[in-house]
Amino acid sequence: MHVFFLLLLLVAALAPRPAAAQNFQLPIDCRVGDVCVVQNYADSNPAAGAAADPLCGPLTYDGHDGLDFRAPAALARSGVNVLAPAAGVVLGVRDGEGDGAYLREGRAALGGRDCGNGVRIDHGGGWQSQLCHMRAGSMRVRQGERVSAGQALGLVGLSGFTQFPHVHLRLERGGALVDPLTGSPMADLRCSAQGAAAGAHWSATARAALAYRGTRLLAAGFTGAAPASDAQVEDLPANAARTAQALVFWTLASGPRNRDIIRVRLYGPDGALVVENTRTQPRDQAQASLFAGRRTPGGGWPAGTYRGVAEVTREGRVVATRTQTLQLR
Repeated sequence: MHVFFLLLLLVAALAPRPAAAQNFQLPIDCRVGDVCVVQNYADSNPAAGAAADPLCGPLTYDGHDGLDFRAPAALARSGVNVLAPAAGVVLGVRDGEGDGAYLREGRAALGGRDCGNGVRIDHGGGWQSQLCHMRAGSMRVRQGERVSAGQALGLVGLSGFTQFPHVHLRLERGGALVDPLTGSPMADLRCSAQGAAAGAHWSATARAALAYRGTRLLAAGFTGAAPASDAQVEDLPANAARTAQALVFWTLASGPRNRDIIRVRLYGPDGALVVENTRTQPRDQAQASLFAGRRTPGGGWPAGTYRGVAEVTREGRVVATRTQTLQLR
């Protein structure tokens, strides 16, 4: 009799507690909407070749089934925790997939393991989550382990089918795939000019952070040589110096729209414009980069504080801006 009751207690302790409404948290230890961004939403247009985010914008791609929480590359390299979005029991863990395999070798190299390194969690009440693209060797949980909401599971990485550091959140309820943002069945999603608000399954703090922000200037920086045309700007070395080959300022925009104008300007210590460059968007895009620079003059660049200014304008109105400074000694 005592053994029977002990078994009942053990089963009750291991069973996942149902995820209550309004308790899902953001799955990344980073300020979303400020430092980190939602790079891609679930595809809200079922037509092939016509992917659309909740506002019918470019922040998604065909068949995308979740939310991509993107971290700037430099921050990701230093380590950004992936967090459990709610309490539950770990159903499975995969580790050992190399970071950057898709960028180096293409999708065939993934062998169908598009999620890369990831964790699947049963939150109870029919809710399950899957978190993908984590850094190889960073996993901190094991199958069968109970986790609490906000517990660190591992680090944001570049494993699986991805071109940039992020964690992909996929949600199911009752065995059916749902849009993580709204909680609605994926089959019911449609974009509109009014967009879609975060659902009641998110905490109040998470709902505020998940407000649609659209076009952003995600990153900017300086480098000491002219980048190649196909360079990933976030991977450019931060090696600007008075005697480097050149002085270049770069920026990376998330979600620029068709006919937006991206502009970068570089100013010298005296406030004078050193160089500028502009790009008119040929179409809606998930991301676009731009840089401007000059070769180093004889004798090197004057010492002092250099200022890079990036902005995105739409129909004559500035919709995003970012300023970065560089001290040359």
